[in-house]
Amino acid sequence: MAAQLADLLWGVFLLLGWEHARIVAENRLTPIEFTDYPISHGLLALLIWSVAAAALYYSWPTRDTSRHWQAAALVGLAVLSHFPLDVLVHVRDLPLLGNQSPKLGLGLWNHPMTAMLAELLTFSAGLAVYIAFRSSRHPVRPARLAVLVLILLGTYFAAQYGPVPPSITVIAVSDIALLLVLAALAAWADRRATPAEMEHRRLSSKK
Repeated sequence: MAAQLADLLWGVFLLLGWEHARIVAENRLTPIEFTDYPISHGLLALLIWSVAAAALYYSWPTRDTSRHWQAAALVGLAVLSHFPLDVLVHVRDLPLLGNQSPKLGLGLWNHPMTAMLAELLTFSAGLAVYIAFRSSRHPVRPARLAVLVLILLGTYFAAQYGPVPPSITVIAVSDIALLLVLAALAAWADRRATPAEMEHRRLSSKK
């Protein structure tokens, strides 16, 4: 959810009328023109959101306090990571400050196949990191992970090759609903090991 916080906020701000976009049906890969979105996607805004997210996570009650500040810092970095990754693919529409400030964007989305290859490689790398650095507290659950991966890939290709959304309202509502559902599925796939599972693994490791 941290890495996608900017997109979640964007959907909310679209519905509130605080940010704006329009549909460009002839652009199949990205049929949305981002008119203005400095509150959710501006660099300054994301710096503020990243600090707020890290502070919120750090203030959340937890029994494991030994590395809590590191975890909070990672949450903040995950929120902020949305900006440099968006710079790679967006056209020059990502504001540094407000909507009238200089905007960044390298435009990889103008090269659809290259963009898809880069995004799928990034996804694969993230999946490999998750599997390689699994922990005993959050073990890899192959069946659940497979379900999550299939749904992520399914929604990705549906967005690339599906019909153009009929309205900005539909886009905003779908954006919010999809991100919340995916976050819930990720939490389900990454469920913390129960004490019984931890004990079973401990005994298995001694054999």
